[in-house]
Amino acid sequence: MATASKRAALIHNVGQQLGRELGARSILFHQAMADLAGVTVTDMKCMDYIDRGGDITAGDLARITGLTTGAITAAIDRLEKAGYARRERSEEDRRKVYIRLQKSSSKMAGFFPIYEKLGRAADELAEKFSTRELEVIQKYMIGCTEVMRTMTEHVTGINKK
Repeated sequence: MATASKRAALIHNVGQQLGRELGARSILFHQAMADLAGVTVTDMKCMDYIDRGGDITAGDLARITGLTTGAITAAIDRLEKAGYARRERSEEDRRKVYIRLQKSSSKMAGFFPIYEKLGRAADELAEKFSTRELEVIQKYMIGCTEVMRTMTEHVTGINKK
């Protein structure tokens, strides 16, 4: 059984030290990918949300990211100009415009292998854990994501004042 001091040290290490390092490494990786793609980090994260979002509109992106509709419009314009995305009218409701990635573009082909390699490495790491351990890791990561979402909304609120 873990002592109280060991538990406190683990909480500090996992909750702060390792979390900070993972956050820093994630930011540095995404900056390197954005540099490779020739766009901003914000544009890259918008591409990620477009990729995961299915039928996603500019308004959806603004809500998900917390960015203004003007900032999202500018990001989509940059992604279109760079050849990574396109606007596509909905067949069901011509008033809606979806944002689609140009997945078959030669530019996209340049960095998809890097994301595939990252995905394989993450899967290989996850294979080292039992189902129960993965459930705990999943619960922790969901909680961390919610903490970051809440803190982002908090900071966004401060910026709007």
